[in-house]
This record gives sequence, structure tokens and C-alpha cells, in this order.
Amino acid sequence: MKISAKIRITTGYIINLVVIIAIGIIYLNQIASLTENVAWHWVLFGLIILSIGMLTTVFFMLKHQLKIKKQYELDLIKSKKLLQSIIDNTSNPISVKKLNGEYLLVNNQYQKLFQSKAEDLIGKTNHDFLPKAVADRYRNSDMEVIKEEKEIHIEETMEQQDGEHIYLSVKFPLFDNTNRIYAIGSISTDITERKKTEQSLKAANTFFDLSIDSLVIADKTSFVRVNPSLSNILGYTTSELLAKPFSSFILSEDLTRTFEEIKTLDEGKDIINFKNRWICKDGSTKWLTWNATLDKSTGLIYAVVRDITEELELKQEAEEERNELLESQQKLNMILENISDGVIVANSDKQVLMANYSANELFKIEDDYSISFDFSDHFEVFYPDGKTTFPSQELPAQRALTGEITNDVDVILKNLETKEKRRVLLSGRPIVNSQNIVVAVVVTIKDISVYKKLEEDLERKDMESRTVIGYKRSQTKKGKTKTSKSAE
Repeated sequence: MKISAKIRITTGYIINLVVIIAIGIIYLNQIASLTENVAWHWVLFGLIILSIGMLTTVFFMLKHQLKIKKQYELDLIKSKKLLQSIIDNTSNPISVKKLNGEYLLVNNQYQKLFQSKAEDLIGKTNHDFLPKAVADRYRNSDMEVIKEEKEIHIEETMEQQDGEHIYLSVKFPLFDNTNRIYAIGSISTDITERKKTEQSLKAANTFFDLSIDSLVIADKTSFVRVNPSLSNILGYTTSELLAKPFSSFILSEDLTRTFEEIKTLDEGKDIINFKNRWICKDGSTKWLTWNATLDKSTGLIYAVVRDITEELELKQEAEEERNELLESQQKLNMILENISDGVIVANSDKQVLMANYSANELFKIEDDYSISFDFSDHFEVFYPDGKTTFPSQELPAQRALTGEITNDVDVILKNLETKEKRRVLLSGRPIVNSQNIVVAVVVTIKDISVYKKLEEDLERKDMESRTVIGYKRSQTKKGKTKTSKSAE
């Protein structure tokens, strides 16, 4: 049975007191029989009383020290409980290890990391319950603390039930009263979310800086942040753009409507495709289009900006070209409609794009797109003899697609429905682009039926009149017919 220190001290005091008294009585009895000196007796009695007094003093001193030690132990236990309570109620995992790696102290959060209780960790090292590679990594960082004899900051990765977590651990040495390291403390902070946020912020900053479109953060009067794209557009450095109100870069004629547009943000409306003019560093002016929204919690405006100067210039040029083309087309249509010959225009896919009034009359079709490129849907095509079929590949339209120019090809067109015949002269011209590729053809149709009929009638009447006045037909050596005057 373990005897308490208080009982041991009290028992020792009583035993020593009895022994002193006993020795004093025995000694007095022995001295008294040998001498009658009273002074000596008083000296002996005084020594006995002094010994008893000193023993009593020592007894009370030891008792007092025992009380102090007990109070110290109570205070120490109280402090340990208070410390344990504090560290158990913090969100940071905390541990204290001996120099050999054995755990002296762990809090609740640290126990949760390994799903263990404190009693399962105290007295053990990381190598007792972690894979060797992981335990060696933790041990190396602990040894770094001992080597440096100062705190270190290190990021440690730990696999948990919900995935991998990253901790920022502050490891520090604990010194005894001789200033020697006797333990290593560690306080860890879970920075997994912070790391994700940092990565997201880094990605956002990279996107912000590398974006082709200009990205802007501003308040109601000045830029807060701009990306390099806007600097490249306007020619100012970033610091120059941030140093002045943005109104100093806007063309004065556009200032009023720009600030009116900004006011609409306070009404909860976003700015969509707002266009205004900005003054570049070289003095030129550029058109920018803005899409912006307001963060009411911060009062900041977030905007995406694009340079549309070239786009507007191209659009203006295209509009001017369109107007010129329309004017030219109108003039061309007017010319074509006033030409007595039929004219058709077809693309390289053999689709008729345009026909004038004379061509519509010839084909008896008002819809230009319904006209057949090789006439096969409307006419039979013959040589001038009216019997021999004219090959379609020799038609001026087909030959023009190959880049060939043809003039006045004499053919007869026989209408498939009315069987009416027309004597026409066909001509073809290719239209080429800048690469000398045929993109369209123009075919003209000159109706000479009336002229041929008149020519035939004139010839017939001429022959009749010549016969009457004495001319007759004769055959030349070449087989040609000629007339001669007969003798009267």
C-alpha cells in the first residue's frame, strides 16, 4: 500500500521526537549519577528542548512544503486541463512530440485526422500507424525544427475521408529550463479551400491578363483595374490609365451620353453594346463597345470592352460599296432594259441570275431564275439550215464557261410549245475574278428573224424584177447562181 508523504512526515516527526526524549531521559539519568553540577543539567535540558524545537520546525517546514507541492500539483493539473480544454476547442490540429517522435499531447482535432483517441496516440510515433513514406516525411520536418532550433512553416498533404487536404503546419521547438529542446510542438491550419481560392484567383488573373477582349474594373469615375488589352488598344500604359478619371480619355462629344448610360446601372440595368469614342495616346480616335454590370455590394463596375473601329470602318466601306453596286446595278438594269437584244447573266453553276425584258419576251418567262442555261427547256436549237441540231456544248454560254469569247453564232430556235422558229445570233462573254477564274457568263441574243425575212423578200423581188427586164439565171463554174441579160 502506498503511504502518502504527509503520513510519512508526521510519522517520522513523532518517531524522532520520541527518540530525542528517550535519549534525553537516559542521558540525564546517567549524568545525574555521576555529577551534582546543576548547570550541566540545565545545559543538557536546553539541548534537548532545542533539538525538539528544531525537529518541530523542520516538521512544519516539510509539512508546508508538502502543502505547497500539493497545491502546485493541483494547479498543474488545473493548467493541463485548461490547456487541454483550450486546444480541444480550437479548430486547428495541435500536437506535442518528444524528440524521438513519441506523442506527448494531442487535441481533439488532431485525433480526428487519424480517427484515433488520445490514448491511442500518446506514447506512439507516426511510424506506428502511418505508411512509412508519409511517416518519414513528417519525421524529416520534425528533425528540421531540431536542426534549426526555431519555428518553421511547412505545407503538408493528408488524405482524409472526403479527399486530399492541405495543411499549413507551424512547427516549433519547446525548451526546458536549461534552454535545451525537449519536445516539438505543431499547430496546423487546413488551407485546402484557401489553396483552391488561390488557384481560382490565379486562373482568374491569368484569364484577366491574357484575354483578347479588354476587361475593366472601375468605379463611377475612374478605372480600378484594366488588363493589357485595353492598354494595347489605346496606347497608354496601365499606370497612365489608372492615374486619371476615365472621362479624360473619352471624346468630349460622347461624355454626356456615356455618363447617362452609367446612371442606368443604378437602376439595375446592364449596359449592352454601348458604343462611344476614345482618344488614343497618338491622338487618333477609336470606337469601343461596352458590356457592363454593377456590383451593388461594392459599387464596382465590371465591363468587357471591344475595339470595333475597324469593324465599323469595314461596315461603312461595305455600305458605300453596296450603295455603289446598287447604283451600278440600277444603271445596268436601265441599260439592259433599253437594249433591244436579249441579255442573260448566269453564274458558274449554270443558274440564270438576271435577264432583261427582251430575253423574257423571247423565252416567254417572267421569272429570270426559270430560264434554262442551255435553252433545252424552251427551244430546239438548229443550224441555219433548220434541220441539223446544234450541239449544246458549242453554244456560246457553254463556251464562255471555259473562258472563250464567241460572237454572232447563227442558229435557229424552235419553240417547243408553239413550234415557232426564230433566227438569232448568239454571243458569249466570260466574267472572271481577280484570280482569272470564270465566275459568270453573259449571253446576248439578237433576233434577226425579221431581217432575214426582209433579206429573203428583197432577194426574191430582185430576182422577179430582173427576170422581167431580161435577166436570167445562169450557173457559174463554181456552182453559184448568177443572172445575165438576154438579147432582145
